[in-house]
Formats: sequence, structure tokens, C-alpha cells
Amino acid sequence: MKSKIIRYLSGFLILVLILAAIIVSKTALFIISVLFIIFTLKEYREMFKSKDIEIFKFIPELIGALLSYLFIFDYQSWVTPVLVFGIFLTCFCTIIKNKKPYILVSFSTIMSFVYIFCTLYIIKLFYVVPFSNIKLVMIYFAAVLLGDFTASKIGPYFKNKHLSPEISPNKTIMGSVSNLAVSCIVCCFLYPMFKIWQCLLFGAVISIFSQIGDLTVSFIKRDLGLKHSSNLFFDYGGILDRVDAFIFSAPFAYYCIILLMLIK
Repeated sequence: MKSKIIRYLSGFLILVLILAAIIVSKTALFIISVLFIIFTLKEYREMFKSKDIEIFKFIPELIGALLSYLFIFDYQSWVTPVLVFGIFLTCFCTIIKNKKPYILVSFSTIMSFVYIFCTLYIIKLFYVVPFSNIKLVMIYFAAVLLGDFTASKIGPYFKNKHLSPEISPNKTIMGSVSNLAVSCIVCCFLYPMFKIWQCLLFGAVISIFSQIGDLTVSFIKRDLGLKHSSNLFFDYGGILDRVDAFIFSAPFAYYCIILLMLIK
């Protein structure tokens, strides 16, 4: 129980820090974003050292800082070319440094940029609607957290029905279904901002891709023989363990909101 409390509390505090920076100014948000990218990339890089893969330093951090600036200060036409350039340059430098063109080397490099890009959409969510409608973004956070919490409580009662035992033996089909149900229920609080079917669609998108994010990070850790991404929070894991569900769901939640606003 204690580990669960610390897990959700640490994740909540990270989100509160981002929200506080957004309220203060775009400059504060940029600083927090860059620090977040630096720490998560350091954590991510350390994970792959167990496989003797050293992802090239500095370039991902510089590209991540530049992408953060482009996202926050509305120069988004440059995002794609900068992202593609960063992936190819870092991938090339990493392969040269490791002296072996393994698929895992390229995969580890590309995934570092996927993390950066998707993480920035957590920030971008706050700019898709006027600040007066911040309720929509808070519902997104609540849906992810409560969905994951419910799955962790209900899942253990159905251990004979695993969702993906090779990747995460603690996740069950009923846990996944309960995550979906709770996420949809939470998003119904967006009514009458959106119609009920739109609220349910938003909840389903959040649940599905937050679970995919969770499983993806679990798959990487399992392949690397790790239990946690780091020991930043001691026995309770690292930053990536706290935000894995948000990393993958944020971009899809963002574009789902855009779609729902267009057909409202």
C-alpha cells in the first residue's frame, strides 16, 4: 500500500510542478521542460547501459530543449524537421560510438526522441483550450491516474486472466477493462461541454493509449532486465515509471480534443 501511495503522490507532484510553471509564465514552463528532459534522458540513458549501449549525449538534450522552445513559443512549423534531424544525427553518432549497427542501438536512440516528443504534448494540452477551460485538462489527468489506480486494485483479483504476462505479469484483462470503464466515467464529467458519446470517446482514447504507454515502458524494462527505470524515488522507481501512462496518451488526447472541438 505504501509503495502505491508514493507512486501516485510522486506522479501527482510532477504534474503539479508543470501546472505551476504554466500558471507563472511561458519562460518558467520552458525552464521546467528543459530540466525535465535532461533528467528523463539521463535516466533513460542509464537504463541501456545494462546492455552496453551508450546513447550519444548532449544532442538529444539540445534537440529536446529546442523542441520545447518551439512548442511553447509557437514555432511549430519547425518541429518536424528539427525532430527528424535530431533522430538521424543522434542515431548515427550512437552507432559510431558503439561500433555496432544493431537494431537495438537504433531503437534505443529513436525511442529517446519519442519520449521527448510525446512528453511535450503534456505541455501542449494546456494550450489547446482557453485557461478558463482548464477543467478539460484536469479531467485528462484524473482519468489517467484513477484508471491506473482502479486497474491496480481490481487486477490482482483476476490473476488467471493476464493481459500480457511476458511484459507485465501484474496486469490483467479485467484490470484493463476497469481502467477503460473508470476513464470513461471520469470523462463524463465534461458534459455538457461535450456530448456523452464524445466524453466516452475521449475516455476510451485516454485509457487505451495510457495502457499502451505503460506496457511499452514495461517491455523496455523487461528486455533490459530492469524492475524500475531508476532509483530516483528509492524503491519506488524513477521519473519514467511515474509518467509512462502520460507520455503516450498525451498526443492522442490532444488530437482527440481538437477533433471533438471541431465536431462539437
